[in-house]
Amino acid sequence: GPARTSEVVGEGTMRDAAHGGLAAMVYADIKARILTGQVRPGDVLAAHQIAQEMEVSRTPAHEALKRLVAEGYLVAQPRIGYTVTPINLDEIRDLFQIRVRLECLAAELAAASFTPAHASAFELAHANAMAEVKRLEGRSPNDPEVVETMSGLHRQFHQMVAGMSGNRRLTTMIGTLQDEMQRFWALVPGYLSQSYVFFNDPEHQETYDAIAAKDAHRARASVVRHLRDNLRNL
Repeated sequence: GPARTSEVVGEGTMRDAAHGGLAAMVYADIKARILTGQVRPGDVLAAHQIAQEMEVSRTPAHEALKRLVAEGYLVAQPRIGYTVTPINLDEIRDLFQIRVRLECLAAELAAASFTPAHASAFELAHANAMAEVKRLEGRSPNDPEVVETMSGLHRQFHQMVAGMSGNRRLTTMIGTLQDEMQRFWALVPGYLSQSYVFFNDPEHQETYDAIAAKDAHRARASVVRHLRDNLRNL
């Protein structure tokens, strides 16, 4: 009757929610492995192995892997599994070209809206970043925790600049591009970028100083130099 139908619908909704939560968990785990270089371009991932390793059924594993295919991190290979997307130098240049445009816009808007509250937030974030750098001293630059922490701190600085723009869509787009770029940075020897976070990076300091001075032109030029230097390093 109606009561039983309601129960069945409720059970189905709960199962869907459970699968969705597990798929999100698997997605986050696999994406983190890609972004920190724990799995490399060309490596093959099989849904049944992922499911077994993470102690979930194959359904959420497939859902997570298909989502990563849609986002460009994996390529589906019939009868093989999923391959981590190979490195493509043209793609790197394309991503940087877009990032330059978006982050220049973010820096200009940030310069127009900079306040003492923003200065306090950056000061605190820098202090916390330096505490993390100190905590990880002596660890191998290729240690997954070191890679993940340092990449997170790099991302945080750029996201804070974007956040000052007041444009949430712009901030989200920059974050997405940063994630895509991080999988390339994970392949670079850690010593090239380990301690260059927040104001320890002279180019970050230069960008911040221009924004704090409300000099949009200088902020834009600094972002261009910073991202072009990054492209050359890669």
